[in-house]
Amino acid sequence: MAASVYRTIGFRNLLHVKNIRYLLISLIAFSVLLGSACVHRVSVNELLPVNAPIQTDELVNRINAYSRIQTFSAQADVTVWNYFTGEGAQADEFPIATGLIRFKRPEATRMKVTFLSADVADMVSDGQKFKLKILRPLDKRRFIYGRNLGDIERMNAAEIQETRDPQLTKAGGLVNMRPQHITDSFLIKPITETDRPNVFREEVRQVEADTRPSKKNRLVERSYYVVYVPERDEKGQLKLRRKFWFDRSQTGTPLVRQQTFENGVGRLASDVTFAGWFTVPNSTWAWPGHVIIDRRNDGYRLDLRLVQETVEVNAELPLTTFELDNIEKLEEINLDEPHKISTESPRKPNPSKPPNNNEQPHRSQH
Repeated sequence: MAASVYRTIGFRNLLHVKNIRYLLISLIAFSVLLGSACVHRVSVNELLPVNAPIQTDELVNRINAYSRIQTFSAQADVTVWNYFTGEGAQADEFPIATGLIRFKRPEATRMKVTFLSADVADMVSDGQKFKLKILRPLDKRRFIYGRNLGDIERMNAAEIQETRDPQLTKAGGLVNMRPQHITDSFLIKPITETDRPNVFREEVRQVEADTRPSKKNRLVERSYYVVYVPERDEKGQLKLRRKFWFDRSQTGTPLVRQQTFENGVGRLASDVTFAGWFTVPNSTWAWPGHVIIDRRNDGYRLDLRLVQETVEVNAELPLTTFELDNIEKLEEINLDEPHKISTESPRKPNPSKPPNNNEQPHRSQH
């Protein structure tokens, strides 16, 4: 008897729920019919079509493939922005110069800059220390050396403006430029086996300007795979260190952006974009022809457009490539003694090392 009563109550409750559902559907349908005359279409951003899905492991393999590059050399047109010396929403842009760049793993760097066939600057680094020779303008000729920039040694805009050293004030964000900023943008460090289990990815859509030639002045939604690379600190806590962006709308889903974060606090250190991919001459390597290294918190941006026929990967480099001596006997400045105005006479170079011939930018013949 009790069971029969429960079944009757359950049936009635079910019937009641169904009646409510039908009522809601009817009300919605009635509202649509009643308001159909008021419905109108609105403009939305075009969602660009995407390539076939790619597994996270494949994206990690693409990142780690750069570890097979031991040397890299190229000539590039270089443009520099100085954020700290600009005013308001404007930065100071330096004229386009010609740059010769050489890299060798693990962290050896050589970059020489010329303007109108005149040497402007020459820089080398072994990953721990660097040397920078400034040759133009003539009244700023210096030979600067010191340790590569650490997080603690950075100077922000306010500190540069408050310093009593006029040279630092004029240099602005360029005092924070160091070789490893460039090296890490070209010779991408692999994701280690220790960090691999913590890597994950997501799909991100961003509203951007349409770069297609026939679609100027329009906005589109572009889809990316974003690979997150956390690393454990000395306390075993995971901290975000890098993010890699792959464009799902471009042929081959290429790597188009690398972001690095410092100190595990999520502060953006470097935002590097890659574009204009091409095949390196006499090889199967794909390489970006346009690389922008933006370090807004450090106060500068480097824009490098590679001369494609000069790009060489894993080529033999002379032993003297990463040597730089003060053969001009320029005034020497040790950046390990910061903010000190030098009143001493120029120091002589180390006589124990013979001067080496300066390497000149050239176009490789293939």
